[in-house]
Amino acid sequence: MSSTLTSPPPAWVPSPGFDQRTLAALQGLDLKARYLMEGFLSGLHGSPFHGFSVEFSDYRIYQPGDDLKHIDWRLFARSDRLCIKRFMQETNTRFYVLCDTSASMAYRGDRAWGSKLDCARVLAAGLSWFLLRQNDAAGMVTLSGPENHPQFIRPSQRSSQLGVVLQQLNSLQASGGASLATLLDHAIRLMHRRSVILFFSDLLEPTPEIARAFKQLRFQGHDCMVFQILDRDEVEFPFTEPQVFEDLETGHRRAVSPTVARTQYLARFETFMNGYRDLFQELEIPWCTTRTDADPWPALAMFLAARMRRH
Repeated sequence: MSSTLTSPPPAWVPSPGFDQRTLAALQGLDLKARYLMEGFLSGLHGSPFHGFSVEFSDYRIYQPGDDLKHIDWRLFARSDRLCIKRFMQETNTRFYVLCDTSASMAYRGDRAWGSKLDCARVLAAGLSWFLLRQNDAAGMVTLSGPENHPQFIRPSQRSSQLGVVLQQLNSLQASGGASLATLLDHAIRLMHRRSVILFFSDLLEPTPEIARAFKQLRFQGHDCMVFQILDRDEVEFPFTEPQVFEDLETGHRRAVSPTVARTQYLARFETFMNGYRDLFQELEIPWCTTRTDADPWPALAMFLAARMRRH
């Protein structure tokens, strides 16, 4: 079942100090990644989730069927209670970041704290920082240049890997036409071992080509998590005055009267989104929409919840 989240559960409410303007003003992707993840992790106090690193977490009462090797016999000798040790579980999973760099990702509305690509960069950087901190292996597959040449960073747990990933994320430029199918095809070709894919995109491309690629990835045994990044303008179409709209990927321009076009646009947009919703439900791919004018907590909450379900 796919996960479509619109707000973080109560246990995941971030610290009150979080501020979109602060995030947007921070210099450097590394600082933004740390600010994002440390703020999010500080909001996990009291969370029921366990499963990171190998440090001792807490105890729970033994239940019939539990593995006896996890019983704390010393505690039993002192208190005559059978308790199970809960640890933050080691995973050493291989993760790949895939980030859409088509021209539509450059869009930034008036209320956004950054462009869609900026949001993808920060989320990808934050999650990479988190994964490497937990001893997972993080890598990337991206496209560059007008010919969409693949850029491949092999997953690694080395201390220098975060710098490599951040450098690649910083170099990404939003340009060119539709390229999602090409990016996914390169991922299919380059990833030979079962991995987890963190896919960042606005998904503003026809569903059939993308569907084929995602089905191939799932057939090969890869786990996928999709972070769809959208601007408020794309979701709500808040325009009121006639104006000229330009397609960032084709350069095509059209004069539009928003009062006439809004109802039709929203209906078509909903149909378009339902196509992806059905696809991700069919493939059991967690999917979260993140807006550039809103907090990114739902995306991080989806990542955490999906990862917990894997253990």
